Amino acid sequence: MIHPSRDLVARRLSGTLHSLVPVNTVHTPTSTIFKNTASSTLSPPSNDLNNNICQNSNLPPTNGQQNKGGSCSTTIQGQIPNVQNMVSTLIISPQNGQTIPANQAFNVTTMTQNLDLGFFDNPDTQYYLFPQSLNAQGQIFGHQHVTIQQLNGNAPPNPQTFAFFKGLNDPSNSGVLSVAVASSTGAGLPAGNYRICTMTGTFSHQPVIMPVAQRGAQDDCIRINVQ
Repeated sequence: MIHPSRDLVARRLSGTLHSLVPVNTVHTPTSTIFKNTASSTLSPPSNDLNNNICQNSNLPPTNGQQNKGGSCSTTIQGQIPNVQNMVSTLIISPQNGQTIPANQAFNVTTMTQNLDLGFFDNPDTQYYLFPQSLNAQGQIFGHQHVTIQQLNGNAPPNPQTFAFFKGLNDPSNSGVLSVAVASSTGAGLPAGNYRICTMTGTFSHQPVIMPVAQRGAQDDCIRINVQ
């Protein structure tokens, strides 16, 4: 197990963490990539299981910055929890479908299970640089986020546009975290229909990696009406 201290990781220090990551033997199985296609000819995106994909990529290497133009990362996935330690999150306030007064303060409260909360490295210089790591109980070191987007009918919202975003970086033994919502117009949100979602991240900000495909989601979303 990797055991980064909360003082080292959760305080956005600029020091390196690579000494915490063990060097493991790389297992290279035979690759079989499946694609839902009517054609009998399969052209997989890559059969490269030796972490060499970036050698042939036109994208710049991931360098710890949040590169809006994309990048190619050689960071390994790291430690993956067992099924008993898979992450699960619920937004417990507000309630799904709740009507909230416009431009009035309200809190979003989340509850997350099987995530050792309060861990994050520097998002300006260490973004995506370190593998997922587990604590002594086999739970992922990480943190939570809340993002709110306004909806327009059934059109998926633009990921680059959001009414509110906040990283929930505090530790919590109970898994409960809360944040007050404010927008560019002040407290609360302007009138409209909104989607509130959690985004669970590892200490290095990747989406958390789970051990099996068939499972419940690690994140939650609700809809609210503001008027």
